[in-house]
Amino acid sequence: DLLPACDGEITTMSFLQDVVDILLQYVAKSFDRSTKVIDFHYPNELLQEYNWELADQPQTLEEILLNCRTTLKYAIKTGHPRYFNQLSTGLDMVGLAADWLTSAANTNMFTYEIAPVFVLLEYVTLRKMREMVGWPGGCGDGIFSPG
Repeated sequence: DLLPACDGEITTMSFLQDVVDILLQYVAKSFDRSTKVIDFHYPNELLQEYNWELADQPQTLEEILLNCRTTLKYAIKTGHPRYFNQLSTGLDMVGLAADWLTSAANTNMFTYEIAPVFVLLEYVTLRKMREMVGWPGGCGDGIFSPG
């Protein structure tokens, strides 16, 4: 029912709007001091309470939305004022927007031809980083890699 299916635009827009609404509600709740950082349950409890198995048939859009809500219900709210961790910090709104942007673009950065703006951003960011460490004029080379 979703794009690229014929006549899938209305269903796609409605589904994505529902997902965005779920995400925005989670973000707002993450910063609410009156909520818990996590609604903790032991693994066996979550395994018994929900069906996490991979089905042979695709889920409906409503089931997918329910899974989104369930996932966030039990997620750690990294934006919560009382959340502290040595490896990850709070939610960065600009970073969140950047994640949404790059996920929507869904491109790889192999070449300028496939991702012109992202390749240029990598280029100028790396040049600035080389300048910051003292390389004259930002001369040098480099790439970003995940992980």
